[in-house]
Amino acid sequence: MSLNLDKTAWKRVTLRDVVRHVTDRVDAETSGLERFLAGEHIPSSSLSITDWGVIGRDPIGPMFYKRFKPGHVLYVSRRTYLRKVAVPEFEGITGEKTFVLETLDENLLLQEFLPYVLSAERFHAHAIAHSRGSVNPYLNWGELAAYEFDLPPLNEQQRLADLLWSIERHRRSIVSTIATALSARYTWLGASIGSLVASETVPFDRVWARSPESGWSAAPVDEATGCYVLSLAAIGQFGYRVGQLKSVPDSPEVRAAKLAKGDLLISRANTVEAVGRPCIFTEDRSDVSFPDTMMRLHLIDDVLPEFAEAVLASPHGRKHMKRSAAGSATSMVKINRQSLARLTFPKATASEQKGILDRLALFDKAAELAQADLLALSSSQGTVLAGIFGSSE
Repeated sequence: MSLNLDKTAWKRVTLRDVVRHVTDRVDAETSGLERFLAGEHIPSSSLSITDWGVIGRDPIGPMFYKRFKPGHVLYVSRRTYLRKVAVPEFEGITGEKTFVLETLDENLLLQEFLPYVLSAERFHAHAIAHSRGSVNPYLNWGELAAYEFDLPPLNEQQRLADLLWSIERHRRSIVSTIATALSARYTWLGASIGSLVASETVPFDRVWARSPESGWSAAPVDEATGCYVLSLAAIGQFGYRVGQLKSVPDSPEVRAAKLAKGDLLISRANTVEAVGRPCIFTEDRSDVSFPDTMMRLHLIDDVLPEFAEAVLASPHGRKHMKRSAAGSATSMVKINRQSLARLTFPKATASEQKGILDRLALFDKAAELAQADLLALSSSQGTVLAGIFGSSE
């Protein structure tokens, strides 16, 4: 993509020259504001905010006192490697470690161009290099404000901002398409499994070939050992998530919990929303084990593992898991073999199982194609930002 950039009139500035750190302090309880943003509410590598906390309903810490307004740029200064930059569309409160930023002068720097100054890989490289601390690194305002970059004239800023925001709008459209596809998938799955459940069921343990196995949780280490264990994040809302691994020392217990491609897992301990989620290990490798917060299920030949995964992930399965989970709703809750065994499992012929899986594959393909478009768009945005601000230092 050619941007036709003539940088002869561009001016080298620091963020301090053109950006203000907004420190409008308010009291959460008396501010009259409804929403707050913690670090976990601000996504990585995305400007849009789709989650937030509600003041008076959700726990909020004493260091949440910084007011932000629509159009401000929020930058999370803790764990800068997460690349958290966002532009809220509502007013609210955030914590002390999130910088609220606005342009000093719209005749120097357009507010709509500012988010992309902070989205460039070159900026992230600066932020990571100047962060302090090893366990939970953070960036001070001084180091942030010292960041230098070449600023285009206003007309060029407007042209580039229009281009970048058009990419962002397209990105949001694709994200919405993916969400719609996944929602339709879940609704259809609920209706299909519900119809089978209404016909005939058996206790889940009637389709087990043997009792579920527990895994082994070894203490993770920093060095490479050639042995890995799944983290709980490996079981996502829609199945197995690649790359959620921790390096662990080799041991007989770790080797006994080694996974093979096609193994069906279920989370035994997690949050209320995630406990009992299933996944099928899809990687063709022999160096990954599963932790004791998961169980490995072994089914009789008449039941496809993918069908069992679909049943467990359906509204019918999720309702049972949430109802059966024991523990505090504010922390980790657990299911056990006994509660898992009581799940009413639909009896389905091989053709019925295959029919459901074939239909699910169509939903998954639509989401997969949209996800590929999203990755391509992200790559294009990175190319544009590198062309404007240069590559990482």
